[in-house]
Amino acid sequence: MYIFKTAYRIKRKNSDSIYKGFGFRHLSDATQYYIHPKNELIPPKTTLCQPIGEALSLLSSIIVEINKGNTEKSGDIYFSDDNRIFFANINIQDDWRENGVVQYNIYNYKAFFDMETIRIAAYDMNNEYIRGDMEHLHSLYKLLPCIAVIIAKESRFNEDYSKLFNEYIKSPSVDLFANLHEDIYQNHKNYDYNVIYEDISDYDISRLKSYSSINKIVQDNKEDNSIRLPEKVIKFNVDEFSEQYRNLIPKLSDEFILPWKLKSVCNAVTEGDTLAVLLHGPSGTGKTISCKLICQETGIPIMDTINCTENLDEYILGKYIPEDDKIVFKESFVTKAVREGGAVIFEEINFAKPQYLAFLNSLLDDNGFVRLDNGEIVKRHKNFRFFATMNIGYYGTRELNQALYNRFNNIIEIGELSDKSIRRMLVSRVPQCEPMVEKIISVFNKIKRKIENEELDMVISPRNLENWAKLAKYEGYVSAAEKTIIPIAKCDRIFEETIRSIIVLYKWKEE
Repeated sequence: MYIFKTAYRIKRKNSDSIYKGFGFRHLSDATQYYIHPKNELIPPKTTLCQPIGEALSLLSSIIVEINKGNTEKSGDIYFSDDNRIFFANINIQDDWRENGVVQYNIYNYKAFFDMETIRIAAYDMNNEYIRGDMEHLHSLYKLLPCIAVIIAKESRFNEDYSKLFNEYIKSPSVDLFANLHEDIYQNHKNYDYNVIYEDISDYDISRLKSYSSINKIVQDNKEDNSIRLPEKVIKFNVDEFSEQYRNLIPKLSDEFILPWKLKSVCNAVTEGDTLAVLLHGPSGTGKTISCKLICQETGIPIMDTINCTENLDEYILGKYIPEDDKIVFKESFVTKAVREGGAVIFEEINFAKPQYLAFLNSLLDDNGFVRLDNGEIVKRHKNFRFFATMNIGYYGTRELNQALYNRFNNIIEIGELSDKSIRRMLVSRVPQCEPMVEKIISVFNKIKRKIENEELDMVISPRNLENWAKLAKYEGYVSAAEKTIIPIAKCDRIFEETIRSIIVLYKWKEE
């Protein structure tokens, strides 16, 4: 049975709407939201259908309840260690029957998926097997458990699909719904499954792992992590820093919030257990701001911030300059930090030439020191701290020397900003964009997903959105995009047109 092709030929008699499907109907056009790279239609077109859409909604609602610990209400998903066997125990909620989405007497589905064979069964309110054969259930009701268990396996087996599905569970959106629907269709449309209707209530699931048990372990670990977070941040004694540098302690606006996982790092920095911190992650995720927030929380002055793509050279520790009739050595603020205490931030450290970072090996060693060009050896002050950021996997970056990499006490990944964080950042920095902020974020997610799906050597970051919103104050969003968003395509004319086609889908003029 070609389940996914069949799904487009079947719909409920009582309604053609996709239940809990963002207003989509059977055979709705969703091209504006997503086009799969393997879409074979000319021109490419994304069409949704009732069975796939409702199976996606059904499974996601189950996972939401499992995450809450309500397995009695939802049922559970089971799988073997090798992800070959999947068993779905799906409890149907009242609203699905009341709205005619599921047959009135079905209270539970079970589905067993092993390679190309899917065994399904339906059960009544007394958990009694509803006897019959493959013909006695309406085709739509047969497809629901089949597609749901396939999606469950895909979200476990396919890393990219799993990421999207988990994102959808946390924050359902029309873009993700269309993306998940089309991906599962394109990935399975040519599979011919052997579907069997028979009682499988006696199947031994004891040898399988359950989603709920895995989720409980994850939640317990999260709770354990939260318990270990410090109640308050320990600060440096401000009197230990020169008075002339105390005004260099950051005072950031309230829009910037220290990520929870950096709280414990703050105390390690203050107590001296952490001398050097490396933050890595995608562009525009606030790595430098996070460094400054740590310094603000701990009360340490930032003596210098060096962008390694531009400002790092052989004079990083100081240089000889003419002064009156003499040539004197003038030390840099990096050296002042080493000598007197304070923090230094190296941005995008993996853009730097290795020879300009060589001094860090001795500086970050146990008996830290630097040797200046005038021959002086400066020992590291007890309150010196070193922070660095880097983007991984971007054009022009280098791998850090292993010896230097090993000298970082803490290496922390800063993940992509959530939509909520991006929204807060944009509205705070460009208040005029608030009426359009949801559209801006939607465009951002579509472009980002397109880049990921097609594995393009391009990057779009929240910083691009900020620049777009700022320029839009003067010339409107469509025009401003030409100077701020379109350039991320790096002169790829096809992708430039793709971005334009996404942007023009939205209404950018206020009523």
